[in-house]
Amino acid sequence: MRTKTYDASCHCGSVRFKFTTEDITTGRRCNCSICVRKGVVMSSRYFRPSEVEVEGTENLTVYRFGDKDVNHCFCRTCGISPFSTVGSVPADYDGPARPGDYRINLGCVHDIDALALHIEVINGKAL
Repeated sequence: MRTKTYDASCHCGSVRFKFTTEDITTGRRCNCSICVRKGVVMSSRYFRPSEVEVEGTENLTVYRFGDKDVNHCFCRTCGISPFSTVGSVPADYDGPARPGDYRINLGCVHDIDALALHIEVINGKAL
């Protein structure tokens, strides 16, 4: 499997991050109330905290709503949401996400046209 290191940032560059993964060819959009409003294409997979290097965390703030299981991170300066992190998971949860995991906004990744990817829509309204 071929891997690549991707560089990414918010719009103003106050929050920068990089991660290494296989070539990104797909993304996900969610129909929950916040994702529809943000309109972002997120990574298809979750990334463990050890897989993502973030600089400028002091420029991030977090929005939580509903069950408060997801930390919707965004830049205090430009308002862009470079990623979300998993805050907690229910005791009976058997999915892939673990507390601290990242879901990356592919629109923030340099050298990727997020809207040109194969995009799967997931039903976040049902969660």
